[in-house]
Amino acid sequence: MGKEGKRLLVYFVILIVSTIYLFVRYFVLTNVSDFHKETLVGLAVAGVTSSVVGFYEIINSYGRYFWKALNCSVFIPNKKVYVSLSYLLRIKLHGSEKYLLVRGSKIDQYQPVGGVYKLVGNKCIIKEWETEPKSDKKNQKDLRFFVKAKYLPKIIKWFKSGKDREVGIWREFFEELVETKIVSKKNFITINAEQIKTVDKLLVKENRFKDETYHTLIYNIYSVELNNKQTKELVKLMTSNPITNDYAFVTRDEIKKECFNNNKTRIGQHTKYII
Repeated sequence: MGKEGKRLLVYFVILIVSTIYLFVRYFVLTNVSDFHKETLVGLAVAGVTSSVVGFYEIINSYGRYFWKALNCSVFIPNKKVYVSLSYLLRIKLHGSEKYLLVRGSKIDQYQPVGGVYKLVGNKCIIKEWETEPKSDKKNQKDLRFFVKAKYLPKIIKWFKSGKDREVGIWREFFEELVETKIVSKKNFITINAEQIKTVDKLLVKENRFKDETYHTLIYNIYSVELNNKQTKELVKLMTSNPITNDYAFVTRDEIKKECFNNNKTRIGQHTKYII
């Protein structure tokens, strides 16, 4: 059982004991002593109050994630979970239904620009949460890893805080579009983007990896706001060559179908989150 699960159990026991005593005191006992009236009743009321406040604080701290957090802490604390914390960029041409996708480096499919966040600074999630990294030697700070479910509530709270991790989106944009020369460094020296939503898939049952029971995937979705020069360059790119081995311009319907090019070419399942 995780730390939060133990706290909840303590609050629950205090609440039950206090409530039972108050019931017995007022509905069963007669001719009670001053010790009951003044001391034990006071302790029981304090127990009920502190338990209710404790429950509220825990529930409020996790918000809509509370029931998932409870499940992790109490029912499946030692189950193995694969966690991936990432961002995706929606790059859509103004006045068009066309979205720019790039070819995946690990899976033969087209998908949005983006990827997993990286740790920054000296935070060590291996020591703090006993994580098992799922990354190669060049990307040991990638935020994709295996972890016991009991740590998941803390990980989500930490991720939402933005501490000790990337918060920007430029790195993946630069690596996937500028460095590859799909777009020019001249017009894309910088980009403006707005976070439009977060998509989370918590404790989805999966068994893609050894001993893994659940997946937890969180995507921050950003919309790239193209300026005039950037728009003109992408329109020219789409007009001259809409589909290549490195990128493709696809429609909303094609993203929903998860394929294009006469159903011959695959679009990543997670791409639908950008539309």
